[in-house]
Amino acid sequence: MNEQIKKIVFPIKNELDSFELELEKIINSNNNFLDKELSSFIFDNPKRLRVILVFLFSKILSINSPLTNQIALALELTHSASLVHDDIIDNSFIRRKNPTFYKKFGSKAAVLIGDVFLTYALEVLSKTNNEITKIFSNRIKKTLLGEIEQNIYNYQDISEKIYLKKTFQKTGNLFLAGLESLFCLKKVDNDKKQALINFLVNFSIAFQMKNDLSDIDSDIKNGNYGLVVLYFLKDNSIEDLNSNSNFDKYIIQVQKIIEDYKNKALKNLDIIEDSIYKKTLIDLINLTLRNLWKK
Repeated sequence: MNEQIKKIVFPIKNELDSFELELEKIINSNNNFLDKELSSFIFDNPKRLRVILVFLFSKILSINSPLTNQIALALELTHSASLVHDDIIDNSFIRRKNPTFYKKFGSKAAVLIGDVFLTYALEVLSKTNNEITKIFSNRIKKTLLGEIEQNIYNYQDISEKIYLKKTFQKTGNLFLAGLESLFCLKKVDNDKKQALINFLVNFSIAFQMKNDLSDIDSDIKNGNYGLVVLYFLKDNSIEDLNSNSNFDKYIIQVQKIIEDYKNKALKNLDIIEDSIYKKTLIDLINLTLRNLWKK
């Protein structure tokens, strides 16, 4: 985990330490040839953003339940499965500065490795309850439908509305799986519940847009056009599109939109009582969405 993030999330250090211990037990539970590979993937420089949000939301909502850790574990394992499968879809050879499973073992084995992570997630969910399992099932389904829709639109000059929809589908559903699962553990005021949902919707869109800024070249190659490319195509033909195109003014436009979504997300938190956990969440969002793009 990034040292800056570690410093910011110190108020939930005990929860994160317990999470890591449980995750290590799960990954090393089968004592087979894959343990080392899976362990390297899941423990080498992870972000743990979804996990951190689950624990911060649980503190903000004063939820004290052992199921919180199970929700975080299921979320991280499901996310890991999605990363392995994404690398196959995107023909990606590098993930977190290491070769991807797709690069090392080929697409067939990588698909199965992603499925292994999913089986671990299912084992964890079996220790929760039917309501939480149903939430995860629904959100995973919506994520997959979003990925399918994204691939249908490959190499197409889509509208901004379609882009925003598929951007949320790709990223927001798993974020919401964690939050909605926490709502099963304690009755939450409807206004506060809606504010946190709105926060995650706005944050997830800004988060994915920021990721798209760092993937412009690969997204052009794979035909998965982000907002920068879509704005470029408003002024240029698709024949002019290549990795050497000048995207500077379009990147500035998108950076402003990211900032707008970030501010909307932070505004959604106004209803939440001030606490060290709310401050931690705000600091985390500001760090995650800060402008790091360089030509």
